[in-house]
Amino acid sequence: MRLELKLVLIGAISKIVIFLILVMLVQQTIDSLAIRHTDRDLLKMKEKTMSTVRKIGIKSYLNAEKDSAFASYNILKDEFISITLDADGKAEDLSFSQDARIIEEEEFDYRILNFNFEVDHQLYSLEIGKNMQMIYNLDKTLKNISITIILIVLFVTIIFDLGIYKYLLHPLNQMILPKLKTVDNPETFSYTELDSSTSDFVYLNTTINELMHKVNDILKNQRKFIGDVSHELFTPISVMQSKLDNLLVEAKLPAKTVSLILDQQKHLLRIQHIIKALLLISRIENDQYAKVESIHLKELVEEIISNIEERAIMSNISIENGMEGDITLSQVNKYLIYILLFNLVSNAIKYNKEGGFVKISCERDEHSLVVVVEDNGIGIESENLDLIFTRFKRIETNKEEGQGLGLAIARSIAAFHEARIEVDSALGEGSRFKVYFPA
Repeated sequence: MRLELKLVLIGAISKIVIFLILVMLVQQTIDSLAIRHTDRDLLKMKEKTMSTVRKIGIKSYLNAEKDSAFASYNILKDEFISITLDADGKAEDLSFSQDARIIEEEEFDYRILNFNFEVDHQLYSLEIGKNMQMIYNLDKTLKNISITIILIVLFVTIIFDLGIYKYLLHPLNQMILPKLKTVDNPETFSYTELDSSTSDFVYLNTTINELMHKVNDILKNQRKFIGDVSHELFTPISVMQSKLDNLLVEAKLPAKTVSLILDQQKHLLRIQHIIKALLLISRIENDQYAKVESIHLKELVEEIISNIEERAIMSNISIENGMEGDITLSQVNKYLIYILLFNLVSNAIKYNKEGGFVKISCERDEHSLVVVVEDNGIGIESENLDLIFTRFKRIETNKEEGQGLGLAIARSIAAFHEARIEVDSALGEGSRFKVYFPA
């Protein structure tokens, strides 16, 4: 998830929490205000009723000789007044309550004012009620208005926050991250300064530039070290090889000594191959090769077959060039692609059976050009498939010794060309290596 979306999400969650708290506070406040407003109305109605009683007497409401109670409801039943004789309590007692009353077989909730008063030494009870449905409706309306306003404010602030965060994070998203995403070589890295008023981003950009300078210096030292080490190793090995050759040519040596010298020459040759392979991998991974050539795969495969056919004939293995048409790879390094395919074909011959075959062909899918090298050789156990591309890792077979670097080199070359290698294999049935080049 992008940083600005995370910031907006965090802001939205905090606002929602605040919104819920505000809703509860608004609800409590509105309920309290509604009750207080209703109580004030009831007190005004009480004062008006008592004023009428003082002016025209209690008989205007109650005929004491005939009736012991009086009750009056308005037509909508939202208010009522009730006066009864023989009230409980003392004169001037005032209280509020909420109660349900059944009127004409309908039940209504009322907020009721209870007041005791005395007229001519007779205690009366006055009840004035106000229908709570009106209060509930007013309460609901106010709550809906409040919630709508809060939701609108919440939505507007989220949109506003998203815009603000996009503006504030623009230097990070448009300048710093693209620089890091597109870098594939410290030497081609863009060391531009960042024009931003946000000091943190300026500091981040400066730190990245300094880091890339350090990485570039380290890589340069590494390349120099590899070159120096390779030269220093090749020189004494070449001298030793030359002296051993001279001994074999000039000296009359016993057969046992000759055998020992030949064995040492074999080991020196193996060391030379290892040094060359490691130096090649290092140069590939340090991006020291250009990718500016276009190659015709059919011609390249013919060249590989021509150079390795003698080994195949010695093992009675047939090689087929299955490339069809004018299939071209562009923006590649021909030398490295040759090594990649040569190593795959060499392994297919080395780990094949007497009378087996090797086929090099090409397939296409929606996104890739796939070069396939398949054989019907001894195959690879499934648990070893993840190990075959590891440097110096050799699967135990009865075949000739190798350095365990051929497939490691192939993988490095594929990665250098933004390609990938996959392998399908079954023990005793053969292997199928696929190199997926970007279409």
